[in-house]
Amino acid sequence: MFGRRKEEDYDEYNERYAAKYDDDYIAPKKEYRRECEHSHEQSYSNINTVAECDHSHEQTYNDADSEQHSYDSYASLESRFQPYLAPNEHLLWVGGYDKLSPKPPQERKADKKRNAILIIISFVLMVTGIKVCPLFMIGLVMFMLTSIAASGGFQTGVHAITDMRVINIKNNRPQFVFLAEIYNISAVTGSNNKGYINYSTRRPVRAGQPMQNGQYRSGMTGINDPQRVKRILQDAVHGAIANGTQGR
Repeated sequence: MFGRRKEEDYDEYNERYAAKYDDDYIAPKKEYRRECEHSHEQSYSNINTVAECDHSHEQTYNDADSEQHSYDSYASLESRFQPYLAPNEHLLWVGGYDKLSPKPPQERKADKKRNAILIIISFVLMVTGIKVCPLFMIGLVMFMLTSIAASGGFQTGVHAITDMRVINIKNNRPQFVFLAEIYNISAVTGSNNKGYINYSTRRPVRAGQPMQNGQYRSGMTGINDPQRVKRILQDAVHGAIANGTQGR
């Protein structure tokens, strides 16, 4: 048979080339496979041999597509709320981020790049502001805010909507609002389809919460696709009211 080594029997030959075919053509996600600097194809000069690799063409978790990473992050975030669920309470949506559930690597990289640029700008303003006081103050404020953001000081917390409540966890401390207590829901969308959700509650969510224009206002920040989340929350509130699920 063409390409068979003299010392090989037909079974060994078939097994070797079947494995080579699997590696070259059936490996998942070809675009993630490590490229070779040599060819696996036969030529007249290497008719009896095919170049062997000292590395794997298999996909690793770090190479996996973003959908798998997103699912794993979502599943991990769901687990944060499991200890707080009441019997027969079900999660409808989870989102947000904090130190335990950080942003995806691409977003963290973009944040670091943005923070570096802002720090450079703030230094330029402070140096320029030695002669112009307002510029120095602007640069100093920018530097302080950017430093706090870079150190995670503005981590927003993680949030969940269930078929009974809204659960917010910030600094590892949960807050609960029954859906029947929620009204006047709004959403604000910023760049990259990220934003926040605001809503009013009939009673204060936390001790000492002040009223704003006669309402107790709360919200969820760091939300992807806030308009969709707004619809999920509205549907959950309508369902809770229709089913007679009252706050306790």
